[in-house]
Amino acid sequence: MIAMQGGVILFRGTGADALRYVEADRSRADDYYLSDSTGVQYTVLDASGEAVSNRVLTADEYAGWVDWINPDTGEQMGKPRMAGSDRQGSPRFAEMVINAPKSLSIAAALHPEASESLNKAQ
Repeated sequence: MIAMQGGVILFRGTGADALRYVEADRSRADDYYLSDSTGVQYTVLDASGEAVSNRVLTADEYAGWVDWINPDTGEQMGKPRMAGSDRQGSPRFAEMVINAPKSLSIAAALHPEASESLNKAQ
């Protein structure tokens, strides 16, 4: 049995804070995933689970989405609860971290089908 570890981090800042966080989470300029050619994938599902919208968000749309602005309509998607003296503000999104044994990375490098399965699991 392979043990995996990880965690969920609730982000409670503003859209501008989230954008700075995403921009800082890269080691090289070519790793930046809010550039013109890549970005944060945005998908809207209907009640049956079918995708009705599927596209990449711009940096401004991403910051707006974190601030609960619908990227497709520009409308407010509810009202986030602000932090107070006795409570935290509403989480804007959750970031999940999963750590797996190095043997899975080696298996993925040696076997393309294992790599594909691991990518789907993410």
